[in-house]
Amino acid sequence: MDYTLESLFGVAGKSIAVAGGTSGIGLELASALRQLGAHVAVLGVGEQATQAALARLEGISAPGRVLAFTADVTNEAQIRDVFDSIHSSFGRIDGLINSAGINRIEALHSGSIDNFSRVMDVNLKGMVICCKYAGRYMLRQNYGRVVNISSLSSIRGKSFYTAYASSKAAVNGFTRALAVEWAKNNITVNAIAPGMIVTDINRKQVEANPDSFLKRIESIPRGCAGKEQWLVAPVVMLLSDGAPHLTGQSIFCDGGSSIGDTFIMEKEKQGPLKLDEE
Repeated sequence: MDYTLESLFGVAGKSIAVAGGTSGIGLELASALRQLGAHVAVLGVGEQATQAALARLEGISAPGRVLAFTADVTNEAQIRDVFDSIHSSFGRIDGLINSAGINRIEALHSGSIDNFSRVMDVNLKGMVICCKYAGRYMLRQNYGRVVNISSLSSIRGKSFYTAYASSKAAVNGFTRALAVEWAKNNITVNAIAPGMIVTDINRKQVEANPDSFLKRIESIPRGCAGKEQWLVAPVVMLLSDGAPHLTGQSIFCDGGSSIGDTFIMEKEKQGPLKLDEE
């Protein structure tokens, strides 16, 4: 077999939908895919945000077409119509990125169950609906790539994040189940789980608590917060033709946070390692 980067990881000419693609991680991924020559359709809430995302994507000089839709991922009728329109325009739906997400930071004993339900609806139910209607076309094609955006919170408990952590843990379980269901149809379903990345979903909280943010960064083995750009390569790999046997996985892109932290008691052992001079 002759290997090239394009044959392994190329996405040029592929038709990819990005739910939650008008801001944050979703918009960064959509922009990257556009630069790499994919046909890109983004879904987001709010007409102003949708039009701003469309303008940004159209401003990237690259082959491929761009579509943008204002839609609520929890509205099944809207999402059905959106994916019908994407397929009508592109002729195929090769990939789906589920990046739509919200958070409500509340104590469980005094918080709103309606808020809890809304987080679950957007972060999980919205993903399920998008997979359902994109999947109908993928099943007909006998081909597809689904990448769900999960979180480090899916495996690490955090006070006041009961709704968000529950929704992301459910995303991982849904990813595994759907991967098995669609495996024989040449459709892979995987999740990318970022650690701390400053986006619109947490920016106000970070800015209001700078000392806590610094302590959080100090606990990350790489010693820095993540960046949206650092998710591009693993997501492109999962969308490509080079990984047909990789499915049902939740891949943590978190600077090592999911495998441990940097806390040690001895101050002299803190910081980067230095080789002894010979």
